Amino acid sequence: MNKELERKLNNIVQVGTVTEVKSADGLALARVNVLGRVTDFLPVFMWANDFVKVWLPIRVGQQVVVLSPFGNANSGIILPSVYNKTCKEPSGANDTDVIVEIGSVRIDCDGNTVNVTAPVNVNVNCATATVTATNTVITSTTTNNGNVTINGNLTLNGNLAMNGSGGAGLATINGNLEVSGVIYDSKGDLTNHTHSTTDGATAEAR
Repeated sequence: MNKELERKLNNIVQVGTVTEVKSADGLALARVNVLGRVTDFLPVFMWANDFVKVWLPIRVGQQVVVLSPFGNANSGIILPSVYNKTCKEPSGANDTDVIVEIGSVRIDCDGNTVNVTAPVNVNVNCATATVTATNTVITSTTTNNGNVTINGNLTLNGNLAMNGSGGAGLATINGNLEVSGVIYDSKGDLTNHTHSTTDGATAEAR
């Protein structure tokens, strides 16, 4: 076989390690050490077109595949990434789709359930967020900065504290108020208090 042809065939698919990365003019570029020879800066393959873009930054030390369709390694593209002894698949992956990011952010999907684990924050920014579910359970200390409208019954298993403007809350109820316990105000018990009438008698609480 012609030596030049053999060299080009050997260069079509090669495995190497990223030695340097940079971004120039919106392009992700990297150099790869292939069998002791470092390539020129090559573009990195990503899912990208006019209507959707996915960015997974390539890093130094990452094992990749260099694909050179014409046998010239310095005009190829980089296909990330290859699992190896120092970069193994995520724990518990098996038949589950898993994405793990630096900082222990993890997304798991087994076809029925999606689990999102983030050690710090999950931020969602949008005009309208709609959640449709049979049941919604929130286990958290919750702060809502804005008005709340509840179209349905509200059951509160706990205490209710209100602080309005200047520390004084205002409750407006359009309808009936039914209380099974004792009602208090700033002066004491309104349910069981007594007071004197104009004729000197003592009026009992109703």
